[in-house]
Amino acid sequence: MGMRWENEMGNSNEQGNPASKLMRVILPLSAMTLCLWFLQSRITLPSIDEMSQAMASVPFVNWLGAGLATAVSFWSLGRYDGVAHRHLQTGLDGAQARRAGMIAIAFSQTVGFGVLSGSFARWRLLPNLTPARAAQLTVFTGLTFIVALAGLCGAALLLFMPFIAVGWLGALLLVTCLATLATSFVWPEVQFKSITLRWPSLFALSGLTLWAVIDITAAGTALWLLLPADSGISLRMLLPAYFIALGLAVLSSAPGGTGPLELGLITLLSAHDPALILSGIVSFRLVYYALPALFSGVFLLWPQLLGNLLRLKPNAALSDTRYDPAHTIPFSRPRSETAVIRQNGGHLQRFKDTQIALLNTPQTSVALFDPIAGPSGSLFAALIQYSKARNAATCLYKCSPKIALSARNANWKILRIASEAVISPLKFEETGSSKRQLRRKLRNAQKAGIEVRHAANTPPLDQLADVDAKWRAAHGQALGTTMGQFERNYITAQEIFIAWKDNAIIGFASFHTSDREWCLDLIRMGADAPDGTGHALMRAAIDAASEQNIARLSLAAVPDHKYAARVDRGLRRFKSCFAPRWEPQYIAAPTWPQLALCLLELIRLVHRPKPVQPALTWTPSDQTQHVSDRDHNLLHNQDEENAIAIAKRA
Repeated sequence: MGMRWENEMGNSNEQGNPASKLMRVILPLSAMTLCLWFLQSRITLPSIDEMSQAMASVPFVNWLGAGLATAVSFWSLGRYDGVAHRHLQTGLDGAQARRAGMIAIAFSQTVGFGVLSGSFARWRLLPNLTPARAAQLTVFTGLTFIVALAGLCGAALLLFMPFIAVGWLGALLLVTCLATLATSFVWPEVQFKSITLRWPSLFALSGLTLWAVIDITAAGTALWLLLPADSGISLRMLLPAYFIALGLAVLSSAPGGTGPLELGLITLLSAHDPALILSGIVSFRLVYYALPALFSGVFLLWPQLLGNLLRLKPNAALSDTRYDPAHTIPFSRPRSETAVIRQNGGHLQRFKDTQIALLNTPQTSVALFDPIAGPSGSLFAALIQYSKARNAATCLYKCSPKIALSARNANWKILRIASEAVISPLKFEETGSSKRQLRRKLRNAQKAGIEVRHAANTPPLDQLADVDAKWRAAHGQALGTTMGQFERNYITAQEIFIAWKDNAIIGFASFHTSDREWCLDLIRMGADAPDGTGHALMRAAIDAASEQNIARLSLAAVPDHKYAARVDRGLRRFKSCFAPRWEPQYIAAPTWPQLALCLLELIRLVHRPKPVQPALTWTPSDQTQHVSDRDHNLLHNQDEENAIAIAKRA
């Protein structure tokens, strides 16, 4: 929900149609009046004395229990507001936002007119919150609460209600909720002209659902505890009826839900004495509505009474962070492939002394590869807090065994997902039985008249774009996000090798570069490229890397999991011709559900990447000497030891 929508909301609040404002007041009051009239016409209302006797029969311990259940309910509502603040990125997430949310809900649920009263209360208690943003928070919490409540009502109608005729309604509500979840994942953003609406992430929706279930269940338990002992209504019987009656009350927006709540409960529990149910509801309104409203009124009149409770406390794990744009990625870094953030919308994020390449998606915050600089010790706690502030899951994607082992020691879950094909250009030779297939492919390319040239200066971008277009026409949409796509500014920062035949370009390959390694990014060949063209491109790149004293060249990774053989046979076979060293790569996340969500999100983005945007000109922050081959061998040996350690622990 972007700034544009916020500004328009602000304008609509100031210049709204007077007739619509009047209807917001008239409709809730009309719903309350109509329900109370209909209720009075159906049953004989108990006298005040009868009501008082029924309320007096409730044991004192039940009143205490109802008070405790009310506290649990409002505690969960405060957590609910925290999720909303994180979704809207107000910067006010924390205890101050949760307490303000609890007070705002206590006030608005009693006086009714939820959007108006809730927005006013939040704005009053959080001075840094604009009226438009307060309205957004109120609308967001209201709509998502209705969705969660609809799911509970659907389950109640299907599982507990004796009315078979309404089973279809329960199924419809559940299907609608599931469709909402699917929509939030497949289409995380919806564009309406100039307004972009962002769905809550699955991580946020799971949190919202959890807190809503706790809230509604605790409130229903408070009501059950305050029913007279001889009502004969069990908790299992009351809760489904309460869920449905509450749904009617929320939709009516009547003050305190008065009228729809009573009518709904008495109708759904028609086999029981309505007088006893009404007495329980009155007791419930005293404990769950009146007392919280009294407290909220005091704090709304004198917000200063809250003192430090509303002050923003900085998060220690995020106390020293810095955002840097992707085009400032340093030339001196362990993994050249991190330059993919120049295209996929990622950025550089520094947590104290540790810098990583970070990709924020609607569902996740993905740290790509190993840290660019600094230790990994404090990275894991910082990533958890950073992603939590976005209502997102987090993971380390395609990290080395060393970082994966550190993640496991931090109680993260790890999974081997890929193997990277690595070559040492300074030592590479074509001899030996392991490279027999490579020698045959290179001979085929030579016989076909293939010539590979290093485009060291100004590459022929128009011709390369034509090759890429032909490749996409033959193979379909190029994969993206964690893999590069052709774009002029992006590719000019890479090392490019071009295959020529009869003075025409028939293919090319590009490599990410850093002071320590090259890594294959794009390889494009036309349909008429002779056999061995790709091998000739790689062979030329190995020679060029050796001439520049590059000790490590990566042919990039291939999937390495249970089903990998079904999806990458050709890719693995091509890279195996060079007899590379296969280095394991892992994904690591704080929990298995987060790991699964990150994988699903990455799969979605790889196969459905966003449209390619022009990359900014690369301005690396440093240019340093290449590390020696001896240092790379040492790093490789450490990776082997870490991989062995992970395997033993598994």
